[in-house]
Amino acid sequence: MSPTPDGSGCRLLPDLHPVRAALPSALVALDFDGTLAPISPHPDDARPLAGVHELLCDVRATGATLAVITGRSIASLLRISSFATVPGIVIYGTHGVERWENGQVREPVPPPGLEELRRCLPGLVNRAASDAAIWIEDKKLSLVIHTRLTADPDGHLEKLRGPVTEAAVAAGLEARPGKEVLEICIPGYDKGTAIRELIGDETAAVFYAGDDVGDLPALREVNAWAARSGRPKLAVAITPTGKSPLTDLTDVTVPDPQSFLSLLRQILE
Repeated sequence: MSPTPDGSGCRLLPDLHPVRAALPSALVALDFDGTLAPISPHPDDARPLAGVHELLCDVRATGATLAVITGRSIASLLRISSFATVPGIVIYGTHGVERWENGQVREPVPPPGLEELRRCLPGLVNRAASDAAIWIEDKKLSLVIHTRLTADPDGHLEKLRGPVTEAAVAAGLEARPGKEVLEICIPGYDKGTAIRELIGDETAAVFYAGDDVGDLPALREVNAWAARSGRPKLAVAITPTGKSPLTDLTDVTVPDPQSFLSLLRQILE
């Protein structure tokens, strides 16, 4: 049964008992920005909400497999958080391209096309949407065009989408939209590939939470696994309006990261 809107930006909670009972053998996989931390104008300014580290440790104490699957690079996430000290945590960075566990990082060799775009992208962006507030983040394995600091983030993204996508494809890469960003990524990786790698034969339930279109591949994988296996899952969308591209694929919505932490605590009780 689909949850019903309650007028507060949330959908009424489904039964939490199946996921709670399966926690010792469950997978708990979480996005970071917009889920465990508020969205910040600049990525380096973001920080996990108070209590997140302790809550993640509590998740691990149940026996659950714990993963953070983020669009950030692993280096960026570890720099602004203390997640490296959460026992047994697995971190996937750059939408699943990188994998970190116990201090060990697995990542592919950057494709030649990425270096080519690194050189030409600033000029392309300036020609398509000239604005001093647009900036490019180099995550080593991807390039991110940020329009969040401009007066018209969506308008600039619309101008950039065509030429940036064309240049990315020509370089053997792909361009993916996000919240006021356009990211040039290595094809073949997304948050869904991370979920497929994390789910094993012994996984008894899956809990996933995210806030952006980059989480759609993960949600599709979680839902497909639950339908195939008949095992419980709980998928959460964090959205202030109660409606987002994630809503139709999730079981419950909450309006902000703080509300999400409250939900996670309920499951752990």
